[in-house]
Amino acid sequence: MNEKKLNILFLSSWYPNRLFPSLGNFVQKHAECVALKSNVAALFVFSDPNCKEKFEIVESTLNNVYTVNVYYRLPSHNFPVLFQLRRAFRYFRAHKKGLEIINSKFGKIDLVHHNILYRAGIIAWWLKKTQNLSYIITENWTGYLSSKKMKFGILQTSLSKMIARNASFITPVSKDLRDSMLRLGFNSNYEIVYNVVDTILFHPLDNKSKERKIKLLHVSTLDDPHKNISGMLRVISELVKRRSDFEMLFVGEGDKTKHIKTATELGIYNSFVFFDGVKKTAEVADIMRNSDCFVMFSNYENLPCVIIEALASGLPIVSSTAGGIPEHITERMGFLVEPLDEKALLESINKAIDNIRSDKYNPKELSDYSKNNFSYEKVSEKFHELYYEVLKK
Repeated sequence: MNEKKLNILFLSSWYPNRLFPSLGNFVQKHAECVALKSNVAALFVFSDPNCKEKFEIVESTLNNVYTVNVYYRLPSHNFPVLFQLRRAFRYFRAHKKGLEIINSKFGKIDLVHHNILYRAGIIAWWLKKTQNLSYIITENWTGYLSSKKMKFGILQTSLSKMIARNASFITPVSKDLRDSMLRLGFNSNYEIVYNVVDTILFHPLDNKSKERKIKLLHVSTLDDPHKNISGMLRVISELVKRRSDFEMLFVGEGDKTKHIKTATELGIYNSFVFFDGVKKTAEVADIMRNSDCFVMFSNYENLPCVIIEALASGLPIVSSTAGGIPEHITERMGFLVEPLDEKALLESINKAIDNIRSDKYNPKELSDYSKNNFSYEKVSEKFHELYYEVLKK
C-alpha cells in the first residue's frame, strides 16, 4: 500500500459540539481511526441560538484530529422562504470560514471524507466541482431504512441523490443500510465499512463470579419508539416470575420518567430494573466489563456502536434482528429475535442467563471478533484502501 500520508478533510452533517456533545460521536471515532495513518482535519457547522456574533469559531485537537467547529447565529426574517434562503447562505459562509482556517493551517487537502449524506454533503459536492476534490460518504442514518418508512421532501431527495451520484464511494456501516439506500435510488459505488470500537478501552473482565446475580445491560438514548424500552420492561416483569438471579441496568441520556413509571407499575423498579444517566465512554466500558449480557430490542437499527462495544467487552448479545445486527451475531454470540416479539425475547434472555451460568460463551472469542472487524486499525486500513483507490483514478 502507498505510504504517502494523506491530508483528509472530514465533513459531517453530525458531529459532537457544544450544544450536543454526543451528536455523531461515531463520526468522530471514524476520524480518529483515520488519523492513525493520515492527517485529519474535521469541520462541523452548526447553528447556535446563543451566538453573540454571526459566526463563532472554536478550534481544538483531540486524538490527533484537528477540529474546527463553526457556530452561526440564525438570521431573522418574518418570511419563511427568505429565512430559509438566508439560513442556507449563512450555513455556506460558515463552511467557507472553516475551510479557510483549515487550508491555512493544514495545507492542501487530498480527499474529502463526508459523513451523513444530507445536508453537509452539498459542501462536499461543491468542493468537487470547484476544487476537483473527490469525496467518499460514510452513512449511518436510519432514515433510509425500509423499516423506518421515512418520507423525504422533493428538494432533499433531489440534492441527496445528486450528492450520492458524485461520490467516489458510499460506505454504509451495514449491508442492510446499503440495500435500503439502493432501493430508494441512491446509486453509487458501495463498500461496507463498519463502525469502530476502541478495543483497548473495551475488553473483557477475567474471572467473573457466577455466584452473584447475572447483570443484564442496555445502553441507548432510551427513546421508546426506537429502542422499545417498554417492551423490554414487560419482558423483565415476566422473567421475574421464573427466576430472581438477575438484574437489568438501563443506561442512557434520554428522559427516564416514563420508563421509571412503567417499571414501578410492573413492580420491578429498583429491585430487578435500575436506571442510570448518560455516561462517558470510559464509564460505559467499565459498566460493560462488569456486566454479563447486553440486551437490545430495537424496532429499527443500523449497526449500533454499543453492540460492537459489548462484543469487545466479551458480552453475549440478545437483540432484535433490526438493521445490520444479524450480519454479525451468530448462535455462538447470543440470540436474535424479531422486533416486537416479546415472547421470543423472554425465552432468549432466560436461555442466555442459563448459558452464562454454564460458561457456554467464550468472552475472548467474542472480543476477538470485535477486534478483527471493528478495531481502529482494521477500519482505518479499510478506509485507506478506498482513499488510495479513489486517488489513483
